[in-house]
Amino acid sequence: MNPYILSFTRKFDHYFDQKEILNMIYLHDEEDNERLDHVFFLEQVDGGVAGIYVRGMNPLISGHRIYDLDDFNLFASYDRLVECKENLNFKIEYMRLVFSSQYNELLGAYLANNEVTRSLLMLFLQDEIYIERDLSKSQVSEMLGNRFPAEEVITYEKKSESGWEKIN
Repeated sequence: MNPYILSFTRKFDHYFDQKEILNMIYLHDEEDNERLDHVFFLEQVDGGVAGIYVRGMNPLISGHRIYDLDDFNLFASYDRLVECKENLNFKIEYMRLVFSSQYNELLGAYLANNEVTRSLLMLFLQDEIYIERDLSKSQVSEMLGNRFPAEEVITYEKKSESGWEKIN
């Protein structure tokens, strides 16, 4: 595992592993009520959050709410942001990270409970985060296979409390 991939696996361990997610929080620009598709937050049962922001090649992750500390510098572009919550409610016990094999780039992340009855797939596209909910592992594999040729990706997974393992 190269240092870049190791860095992201550690970030995902810190912010997501074994966390109980209550809500997904989208931000809307109050002025035009348009949803920001390049940032969202996962609200945890304990009140904490993990925010994810993408502009360019790699996502940034923050443990701060937008009005506590603007880690993503969103208020440089927006005067007022409104939080919109969507119930998610599951414990993250399985994670899969998909990296580009050619560049140091995180392409996507899949978070699920052990039974894979609840899940969240995030694809990091240059200027937006594409999100799908409640997909099975095979549906995710098929979706990723359609989007990225197998030779162009490196995939790691982590089950329950085990370590990260390369699966391709």
